[in-house]
Amino acid sequence: MPDRFVRFWLFAALVVIFSTGVPSPARAEQMTVVSSEYQDRASELLEILKGSQKEDSFFASSFLDTIPVTQFRALVTQLQNQYGEPLSIARIIPASKQDGTVEIAYAKATLALRMVLDSAAPYPVIGLQVTGANMTGDSIDKIKREMETLPGTAGFEIAEIGADQASIIESMNADRQFAIGSAFKLYVLAALSTKIADSDRSWSDVVPLYRKSLPSGILQDWPDRTPMTLQALATLMISVSDNTATDILMTELGSKAIDDLVYKSGHSAPEKMLPMLSTAEFFDLKMPGNADVRKLYIGASDGEQRDLLNRYNIGLSPESIEISNLANKPQHIDTIEWFASPSDTTGLLEKIDNIEDPVVKKILKINPLIPPGDALRWDYIGGKGGSEPGVISFAFLTKSKSGKTYAVSGSWNNSEAPVDNDQFTLMMNRLLNLVAAR
Repeated sequence: MPDRFVRFWLFAALVVIFSTGVPSPARAEQMTVVSSEYQDRASELLEILKGSQKEDSFFASSFLDTIPVTQFRALVTQLQNQYGEPLSIARIIPASKQDGTVEIAYAKATLALRMVLDSAAPYPVIGLQVTGANMTGDSIDKIKREMETLPGTAGFEIAEIGADQASIIESMNADRQFAIGSAFKLYVLAALSTKIADSDRSWSDVVPLYRKSLPSGILQDWPDRTPMTLQALATLMISVSDNTATDILMTELGSKAIDDLVYKSGHSAPEKMLPMLSTAEFFDLKMPGNADVRKLYIGASDGEQRDLLNRYNIGLSPESIEISNLANKPQHIDTIEWFASPSDTTGLLEKIDNIEDPVVKKILKINPLIPPGDALRWDYIGGKGGSEPGVISFAFLTKSKSGKTYAVSGSWNNSEAPVDNDQFTLMMNRLLNLVAAR
């Protein structure tokens, strides 16, 4: 759990390549006719994506100062490797005279690219960003077949949730327990929200910064005793996957509140999840020097495991943990982890959806985990991801334009080698696009 989902990310083929000074997008319905200058630049964009190599006359100097031509061409090659050859302009969606979205039909997908022009002649491009991808001829069955070929084991579940019992739309290995990395932090958020709903705690409660962990996150570098509200800690825990924020919240909540939440969410194998490790305990237990403690821990009962963590001061000295030991290959992902099945995650997301406190969903949506163009397919999307070598996991709570609420989750584990995060990210993004279109 070096976590790759620490801020809004885009997988390799969806790269943000914006220059500075680009305005926020205007509302597309304010203008229905694209300007001739924008049309010309859109045509040039298609040719550049095909390899015309005319970037110097297409982009403003400010853009090329930020993204050199060689780097841009490497990104173009990534797009072609992922989606095939660019074929044509599918449509242009104007937002203003200088701002809009150009949809380019590739051999395997249609890509949406936000393109912004300078306001002065000759109207060079000052900003370009891939904001979404819609795969051609895609289907849930096709994605399932691709997941079945992945090394290790993968699984997912798509469920419509509401007042009644969740209705499963499609799944694969939905009852298998997967290592889920930092996606476990959704359990902490749900437990905290329950405490607040019961008036035991308040979002505005202030606690000092203590019990620091390691990255991901930022709080490990902040001054000791910095006052933090519970809402600030929860926001950092979800939006940038801050491990220190997570560990403080777990300490403030206590193990009983977290255990109760795991059981009440319907987790099918709580003995694998509990005791829920703090991130510092997680790191520390995986260190080579703790092999003896780790062996005892794996063979112990839940109560004995808690005693072992306390007896050996596991996680209390994060400065002694060498994070590089976990950076390159899977380490004990079948035994020292946070575990949940896709079906368990559906139950958790259903419980979160039933929380009436609007703060919870606002926190979840800060980092939507998918490209902005694809996020616009939804009326609401929020979630959490987690990863480490050999582990990648996602959990999304969504509301479609038609008003239906869905839980979409998936995981991929391989104890023998690191998983391809970009590949699985794209698969989950494709699943979401297909569900949004229902």
